[in-house]
Amino acid sequence: MSTEGTAARVASAVPAWPRLGLVVIVGLATGVATQVGQNVLPDGWSQAANAISPWLLVAFLAGSRMPDRGWAALAGILALLLALAGYHAMIQLRYGYGPSTSSLLLWGVAALVGGPVFGLAGWSWQFETGWRRAAAIGLLAAVAIAEGIYLILILPEPLVGAGFVLVGALAPLVLARSVVDRGRAYLAVIPALALGALGYFVFLALATLTAGV
Repeated sequence: MSTEGTAARVASAVPAWPRLGLVVIVGLATGVATQVGQNVLPDGWSQAANAISPWLLVAFLAGSRMPDRGWAALAGILALLLALAGYHAMIQLRYGYGPSTSSLLLWGVAALVGGPVFGLAGWSWQFETGWRRAAAIGLLAAVAIAEGIYLILILPEPLVGAGFVLVGALAPLVLARSVVDRGRAYLAVIPALALGALGYFVFLALATLTAGV
């Protein structure tokens, strides 16, 4: 009997509802921190608070705390939707205006798509083995690297994007649990980068489509 299989069975025996309370708190805090960071960080660096990969990391970690895949997917969606709510609630409190329809559509779709994907990836990282765990780590690493490359191309301060690339490059080293795991995770980054690039193109296309709404 594997250690990971035992851990998954132990986790599934614990009710998920108390854990969702933590997801609620973390999701709202993520949105609040994002809005504050956009105003506190200096020009250029404030883009780090406007990035999507930190939000996907939150969904990933939320999923890793759930007892099974279904709850992990739900936790990922919930974390991102609450981050969106916390972000716009903070804008309302500080500036007195609400979100635009286009913003809600764009980030709402991103939460509904990215939330379950990264929630499930977090669960796989925590409880599965072999290539499934490697793919989960590779996906998280790839989204940070892809976003970093994009930021290097569009921002006058390349160090911001370089920081995201570095975080993505170190993710397999930090999150994997053995030398073999790390090797597999780095290999998994390659196809995941193609998916990450496709995801950013789709996201940017969606942003263009919703801009006039």
